[in-house]
Amino acid sequence: MALIFDMDGVIVDNHQWHFKAWVEFGKRHDIQITREDFSRHFGVTNQVIFKSMFGSSITEEASIRLANEKESIYRELYSPFIEPVKGLPAFMRQVYNSGIPIALATAAPSENVVFTLKATGLEKFFTTITDASMVTRSKPDPQVYLVTAEKLGITPSECLVFEDSIPGIQSAIAAGMEVIGVATTHKSAELLKYVNEIIMNFEAPLKQKSKFLRNINY
Repeated sequence: MALIFDMDGVIVDNHQWHFKAWVEFGKRHDIQITREDFSRHFGVTNQVIFKSMFGSSITEEASIRLANEKESIYRELYSPFIEPVKGLPAFMRQVYNSGIPIALATAAPSENVVFTLKATGLEKFFTTITDASMVTRSKPDPQVYLVTAEKLGITPSECLVFEDSIPGIQSAIAAGMEVIGVATTHKSAELLKYVNEIIMNFEAPLKQKSKFLRNINY
């Protein structure tokens, strides 16, 4: 079995910082980006967002250039404040010491993965990483989770996922994986439509509902 973590909203509670980055990006391009616009797209790739923002005819080259611009703004804004979600380092250490593989499956670009894992000091815990550069279809498509399971050499049914966004939860469920919702991006009531177990962070011991957590001394 294995534990798979999404990154944005699970490893770090960065929802507001991505929103601030999108607002600043919008100002530079004379586009007003509302909280509703942002919430609707959180958890999917930039390429999907840019098609919605600039039209489906946007070229791949333009999309990559705009994504680099927006993510550079995000990293600059968030760098002085970045920290892992409460309790996560201790929890991941216990999982790691239990011999259970840990993977990352995210819609974020590679540069943000390196930025996040280096700043939080969590890179040592991950057996494998799948980011936006390694898949062709965005969440809620299950591709990112199926690719991650294949890398781990584990069947999807033997994977427990921690996800915060609704597209991400839908992606993991579609892949045939068990999911625990992390209520950083959405309220618990919204996530209860999709998952049975929800946590606010990793500070308090997790409920032992999942078969994956029974052997973890936490």
